[in-house]
Amino acid sequence: MKIRRLSTKDLADVARIQRECYSGHFIESVESFAAKLSAHADFSFVAESGGVAVGYVVAFPWTFGEVPELGGLDYTPAPDTDSLYLHDLAVIPAARRSGAADRLFDAVLGAARSAGLERIFLVAIGTASRYWRRHGFEVVEVDEMLERRLEGYGAGATYMARAVAT
Repeated sequence: MKIRRLSTKDLADVARIQRECYSGHFIESVESFAAKLSAHADFSFVAESGGVAVGYVVAFPWTFGEVPELGGLDYTPAPDTDSLYLHDLAVIPAARRSGAADRLFDAVLGAARSAGLERIFLVAIGTASRYWRRHGFEVVEVDEMLERRLEGYGAGATYMARAVAT
């Protein structure tokens, strides 16, 4: 298993992996992923097995207490942010027990530590909060405004966070 930085050359693989992992509402356009990478590519990685992309993670600096628009085209972070938003981590079903997800997450944490970021947060979809709890994330209470924004991520979306250094 090889982990390397995600680039715009990998966007066709990202689209393929999304189709294998998600349904309708959660599939984002190649343009949206390109916007995320152009805003800050240092925190996004791809997992390859036998030269084939089997998973990816996309993360970028963002203000804690907010969520970026799902499928948006502008992901310019605030200049003074101290947090990293883990937007998406996906591994194709055939590679789910290969350790790819853990290795992708470790790459994100290492990049966040190197950048001096203090916190990492995400929106867990469906039952994914159980997975993220195993990685030290805790549910964050949200205000009414953030709760309305989370509706764009589907029913049961959960705002979660943890310290980068544990």
